[in-house]
Amino acid sequence: MVDYRELTNQLVTKMKQEDDLRNKAYDRSWELNAALIRVEMAHEEVLSSPDKKELISTLEKEEETLDELFRETALSPSYYNNIVHNPSGDDEITTIHERAPRRGNIDYKMESYARYKAVRYYLQTENDGLLLSPNAPCFSGARNILTDEEYLGGACIGLCHDLSKIAVSRASNAMSDPTAVQFVQDARDTVSNILQELLEFDWRNSPLRRKYDSTKYALKQLETVLYELSVAGALGGHGHDSLNSEEEGGPKTKRIKVADENNGDEKGEGKDVEMEKSALDTFKQEIAEVKERMDHRDKLRETLIKTSRDSQKAAKNSIFAMHRGNTKSAVQLLLDCENSVRNDLLPIVKEEPTLRGGSFSNVLEEYVEGKLFYCWLHGNGGEESGDTNNNDKPAGKILTFDEITLPITVDEYIGGLCDLT
Repeated sequence: MVDYRELTNQLVTKMKQEDDLRNKAYDRSWELNAALIRVEMAHEEVLSSPDKKELISTLEKEEETLDELFRETALSPSYYNNIVHNPSGDDEITTIHERAPRRGNIDYKMESYARYKAVRYYLQTENDGLLLSPNAPCFSGARNILTDEEYLGGACIGLCHDLSKIAVSRASNAMSDPTAVQFVQDARDTVSNILQELLEFDWRNSPLRRKYDSTKYALKQLETVLYELSVAGALGGHGHDSLNSEEEGGPKTKRIKVADENNGDEKGEGKDVEMEKSALDTFKQEIAEVKERMDHRDKLRETLIKTSRDSQKAAKNSIFAMHRGNTKSAVQLLLDCENSVRNDLLPIVKEEPTLRGGSFSNVLEEYVEGKLFYCWLHGNGGEESGDTNNNDKPAGKILTFDEITLPITVDEYIGGLCDLT
């Protein structure tokens, strides 16, 4: 007979372990969010205050704390989901897969971190509007801090929205700030370049695709601000040559720095143009590499979805076969499902752990239901050979979580168990 109390206690223990890890991740997410807010506030004070020396020192200390906190989070195994269940019961992660999904909502904080770093880098005087590389030192180390999706969502798409907001603020002070118009123009060209590169991606329906869709509105706002500045300059006599320096064909494909009439010369300007073109080419190459990796993952996803359909169908048909009393067919279908999971699906999930949910999880839940039903009818022996319980009375055997040999989660086991009842 099944000891249901022991089975329940086992499931409760495992669910509590998962809940503790999830709550720990959410607590860390709050810490990351608080650190980001402190740094952003310190950065705002530096931008708005005329006396920057002491404020810059405070900002640098806050940024150092922020960097250390995010790096510690990226290197801690407890903030990642393990991609497989170890039948021995030891689920401790010793090596983190580079694509292991994060627990809680830490991935959103990583994206916000990338967004702040990209804006900060862009606004620094010595960088003069350059874009932050996905291979930048702040994102690198013993393990990459960001995934490709977090980089695109934060350092590219998020940057576009922040530049739009900053440009509006700078434009409102254009009468007293002679660099405001040039900043808005440069921001518009930067957003245009980013949008042009993102246009090359084949976005599937996902949060990142929806964020990409919003980028065009950031570009539209910047173009509207430039238009309004040009009208204000024409009517109020406060004109800027930079507004009229572009050709009528639209935004430039790269930003061209305008040399100062007293301090610059044609040679210096040509050098600046060459440096910016080189930086833009580097950015395009890095984005192309990101696209190549994401295209490969999309192919893996398509393969997994199609294979999962057949595997889930085999598990479901095995249940129907057992209802009809066709045990031999049911055994073969369960084996087909199990072999497909081991040989076809698990290699994909191990290469791309973010595909662990969805279709793959549905297959495992259906398999658990079929496996539990078979063992309840015929016991836990002789499945591969087709030996069955020929008595009219069911064996009444319920497999425990650890007796399922495939890498299932507690949720998948409980889902299959509920379907069994």
